[in-house]
Amino acid sequence: MNPEQLLRQIEQGRIDAVYFFTGDEAYRKEEAVDALVARVVEPGTEAFCLDVLRGDECDAAAILTAASLVPMMAERRVVVVRDFHKLPQKDREAVADYAERPVPTAVLVLETPRVNLKTKLNARLASSSVSVVFYPLFPEKVPPWLQQHARRYGKRMTPEAAHQLQAIVGSDLGELAGEVEKLAVFVGGRDSIAAGDVESSLGPVRAGSVFDIAEAVGEKDLARALDAYERAMDAGDAPQAIVALFVRHLVILWKIRFLKRDRRTDDEIKKQLQLGWGFNRFYNRYSAQSRLLSGRDLLSGFEALYEADTSLKSSALPPELVMRRLLYTLCTGQAA
Repeated sequence: MNPEQLLRQIEQGRIDAVYFFTGDEAYRKEEAVDALVARVVEPGTEAFCLDVLRGDECDAAAILTAASLVPMMAERRVVVVRDFHKLPQKDREAVADYAERPVPTAVLVLETPRVNLKTKLNARLASSSVSVVFYPLFPEKVPPWLQQHARRYGKRMTPEAAHQLQAIVGSDLGELAGEVEKLAVFVGGRDSIAAGDVESSLGPVRAGSVFDIAEAVGEKDLARALDAYERAMDAGDAPQAIVALFVRHLVILWKIRFLKRDRRTDDEIKKQLQLGWGFNRFYNRYSAQSRLLSGRDLLSGFEALYEADTSLKSSALPPELVMRRLLYTLCTGQAA
């Protein structure tokens, strides 16, 4: 079953006893959990009918006890186990035994990142539950997803607006969902979100900052790169969001260089990359930067961005220091 089929089943009230959610698309996974909770748990009864556990903080006994509790003021209760893969093997096997004979008054949701579904244990879980793999969306699937998401707020997002938003923000669905919510507020009583609304709301800041950083890096101008970074921070961009935007930006530059080497025309490149209206609008700047940054620059840039992303997620270093070191490395080619 895919995520779209799952959401349709939930909307129709067809709720199963056990769900096994795997894959690396965290936002869509959380979206599915929220839909299940909203369908099963009545507002105000969460304290009695909803338990959220973590695999690295509980054991099988805690999970099965939560699932076997009699729901209060409701027909069923929901038990969500995040990071199920972090449970010891014997505990996961006990939960798999339960999944083959679940109680009818509970909805058990097991969440895990991408796993091998062909192992004996995971195969058992997949066969005895509703198993859904949440893959990251392909770039061409993001604009339709944005249009569908906008309907939650009673808004119609034009295809041009969806492509523009993707071009500026990237393909992180959690971040995109946040921007859609902001846009719904931005347009007020109007029922549609147009490309101009995206541009007015966040276009010049978000697109401009990453382009400015990329141009400064290409020209080895550390002072200008730091200034562009400071402007992005003043606009409210988080360091990890800037790194994600820059990774996407370099991937596009790399693809353009590769296609140019094959003597593709600009129109052929736009058609092959299929990045939409927003990309086409900024294409001339992308193309210019693909010439400004050498293949070696791009390769070392990816390495530096990977190290910065790892440091931002796991290091005790202040994010400000991590980002300044990143820009120093990108502009000078030397480790800070």
